[in-house]
Amino acid sequence: MQDVLNEKLTLVSINISTFSGYRRATRDHIAALGGSLPASAAITEGSIKVFPCDGTKSLQTVRRGIFRKLQAKGVRALGSQNVFAVLTDDLPEIEKEIADAEAEFKAEVVALDSNYDQMFDNHVASNTANEKSKAAKQAVEKIIRSLKVDRATAIAKCRFSSDVFKIAPFLREGQSEEEGVEGIVRGLGRQLYEEFAANMDKLLKNDAFAKNQRVGQKTLRPLKAELQKMKKLSFLDPSVEGAITLVSDILKALPQEGYIEGQSFVTLEKLVEVMSDADTLLNAASKVKNGVPACDVLFPPAPVQAVEATVVEEVAQAAESTKAVPDAPAAVPPVSVAQQQVVMLPPIPAASVPAFTKGTDASMSDKLGQLGIAPLPAPVRAAPVLRPREALKTNSLMF
Repeated sequence: MQDVLNEKLTLVSINISTFSGYRRATRDHIAALGGSLPASAAITEGSIKVFPCDGTKSLQTVRRGIFRKLQAKGVRALGSQNVFAVLTDDLPEIEKEIADAEAEFKAEVVALDSNYDQMFDNHVASNTANEKSKAAKQAVEKIIRSLKVDRATAIAKCRFSSDVFKIAPFLREGQSEEEGVEGIVRGLGRQLYEEFAANMDKLLKNDAFAKNQRVGQKTLRPLKAELQKMKKLSFLDPSVEGAITLVSDILKALPQEGYIEGQSFVTLEKLVEVMSDADTLLNAASKVKNGVPACDVLFPPAPVQAVEATVVEEVAQAAESTKAVPDAPAAVPPVSVAQQQVVMLPPIPAASVPAFTKGTDASMSDKLGQLGIAPLPAPVRAAPVLRPREALKTNSLMF
């Protein structure tokens, strides 16, 4: 597995911080400025909004965008929210995306710097406009302005930095290098499943699943994105190949255009539900990898009990031991078998049987009477028993 760390994977660390727009304020601080807490949406006990959130919204948008791209191409590593393990082959493209994001971030910081004081004044005005009395307006303005963060300090809090490095495991006493590498790779594989589950849990809570019974093709985009990520990082865990097959087979069975509803919707919802839990997804992936069809993994077949025919050996042995026809008519009890009723007659010596030809007028009953054998009623055949299906499904969609 050493090649996984040395050749296939590279770590990318990215740190983006912004000015939150909030300051902490104690009761003593508020009391020193006027006593009681005014009824303002901007002022609450312990935290006061001293700058509008819209003022830093563009910076947050840049941050979410680059993190989303890194999340799509790699997996979070080292238990950090800011470090991603990505394919080394994708590194040139990723570094370009980071550089573009950093340039956009710096441009937004420059805009914030030039408009900071005006944004602050607008924030104060909007939070005093709803106060009815002049005293209340003054109290709100006094508290917010007392906690204002000066422009230079606020801009200094807006930072963007990134690093690229390799993983070098720390080897404890008695631990081989291979063991150290295996532990890191195993941890990344588990993290991969955790991220799949987190994204699918968000999708499952979407209104399309929570309230409706049908979804559009757009709903499949997160699933297809996860599928591409699985294919890129399948070397982290052998079972990921099973997860790829599971998702691919179900997506192929769904309608390729229009709404997904009815049985197709139930199948899609079940797939997302299975993927929304890391352990359940890992178990399902292992089953598919071992040859279980994807449909049977989502909707396990009902257990089928084999129908066994009962064979009465004593009757067969008694028939073999009989060598001659008895003088008196023999009463042959019918033998009940699970599948059908079987009637067996003792063998009749060939010498005692007259020649029967097609031209003879005598009926078969008369000829049996000549031999002293009472004719038996025709056997009643049992109704045919249908053989159960080998894979009877009570709740599957029979793909």
